[in-house]
Amino acid sequence: MRNEAKCKTATHGARLLESSRQYALMVCDHCDAVYRKPSLRPGQLLRCCRCGTQLERAQRLEVGSMLAFTLTGLMAFVLANVYPIAHIQMRGATDASTLWGIIIVNWNDGLESVAILIALCLFFFPLVELLAASYVLSALTLRLRAVGFAAAMRVLRFTRDWSMPEVFMLGIFVAMVKLAGLARVAPGIGLWAFAILTGLITLVASLDHRYLWDIAAEVDE
Repeated sequence: MRNEAKCKTATHGARLLESSRQYALMVCDHCDAVYRKPSLRPGQLLRCCRCGTQLERAQRLEVGSMLAFTLTGLMAFVLANVYPIAHIQMRGATDASTLWGIIIVNWNDGLESVAILIALCLFFFPLVELLAASYVLSALTLRLRAVGFAAAMRVLRFTRDWSMPEVFMLGIFVAMVKLAGLARVAPGIGLWAFAILTGLITLVASLDHRYLWDIAAEVDE
């Protein structure tokens, strides 16, 4: 009986997938309401009539433009991690530190959990997100479906919630304001690069994954 139930479930799922491809159906992630996908204008937002969840937002940018912004984000990421974030001058002594310098200081001060959290949210997750987006978009630009496309899309969905350069930027600005009365603080190239990276990461995170799936489906056809 269990095998028959599994078989029926698999058959139903296959039929639903086939129907969604044939009739351009879309399913709400929150309440499972099924809609026929309409034609949307660039930037137009579509919400579920039952629960109000965002179903889809039509992309304003083409795949090639999104790839260009993503590659620019990778260059900004390199600059943000190579150059100093800020130059601090106090009592004649000058110091400058990069992101990894901050991570190492926290680790040496016994704040291992803070150091690991900073490394994950400000280095590894943003890097993985940018690399996964570049991998997927570069293949779609060439009208190809990337090998492991589904896995790369899952990575994009996961890293979207953990990449937090904007939180770091806010913390840096607060620290600079508090230190202004005690020392001379000047922003470094790394800080400006992080500001650019924050905007580009936000743009990459705003990619509508359904749009990429639709393009991949068109490529398969």
